Amino acid sequence: MYRSVRAKGVTACNGPDLRFKGTALDMDLIFDNGESQNPRGHALLYFRVDTEPGSVYATYVVTLPVKSDLTKYVPPFLASHLGNMPLSELSAFAMPPVPEAVSSFAELERLSQLRGDDLVYGGSMFSFDLARMMETATEAVQAYSSLCSDALAMTSTPAEGAAAAISEELRDTLQAPPTAEPEPEPEEEPDESLNVNEVLFSFMSESDKLGELSKLLGRLRFAVDGSDQAAADEVSVEITVLARHLPESFKVGDLLEAAKDNSERSSQLAKLYIDRCFRLSVGEEIAATELDAQIQLLKDQA
Repeated sequence: MYRSVRAKGVTACNGPDLRFKGTALDMDLIFDNGESQNPRGHALLYFRVDTEPGSVYATYVVTLPVKSDLTKYVPPFLASHLGNMPLSELSAFAMPPVPEAVSSFAELERLSQLRGDDLVYGGSMFSFDLARMMETATEAVQAYSSLCSDALAMTSTPAEGAAAAISEELRDTLQAPPTAEPEPEPEEEPDESLNVNEVLFSFMSESDKLGELSKLLGRLRFAVDGSDQAAADEVSVEITVLARHLPESFKVGDLLEAAKDNSERSSQLAKLYIDRCFRLSVGEEIAATELDAQIQLLKDQA
């Protein structure tokens, strides 16, 4: 029996058609094993791919009873490259962060029964877009963590909950510092992320740089499709920095221009350009020349 639930404090109900509605969530979470009203705090989270019938991608979600401050362990120059992970208050995570293909749904069912895990369906995703897969998994983790937090809050009686709320409010009031004159805002420090990227890219092998380029293109396409110009500009700058560490023959600038356009023709051009980069990297000059011809043919159709 499917049990589809809502996060962000919305009441959980039965039925497969209900969706999460929150700041960053608009998705189903369906419990195939376990109870949404009383999640175990650890779950096998799986997704399907519309274009790959029968394929199942999964990751393992853990909610922590004690919040962790990872800023103590992550060097500052790497922290900016970990995306939107809440380093200072990590309470839940998925491993692996990008769902991996598994042998079958039946195997997931067997494992969840054997281990006593929740088995949760997070919806469909695109397996070719690693950045989108990671973001979808992160949203599902946030939703599952929210259900766990709600379940813990419901274990206290109404009187206990009210007393706790009043005590918290009084403590905040008594501990609040006296009102002081607002201090002048500090001047913005120069963004050092580009300098960090320059250093990181300089130590990467060519294959690693192309792998990073693929990830950045996935983020750029996501921003362009979502009309997020600020994010698109930010990723474009990163790609421009990376291009300085790749041969000019790779034509990363032309690839970037194609990726900025969300038309079908530009999408095909971007795929041809990135394929051409990988061909050149492994010395397949003939295959790269054939791709040049396909690229020119598409351009002539404009």
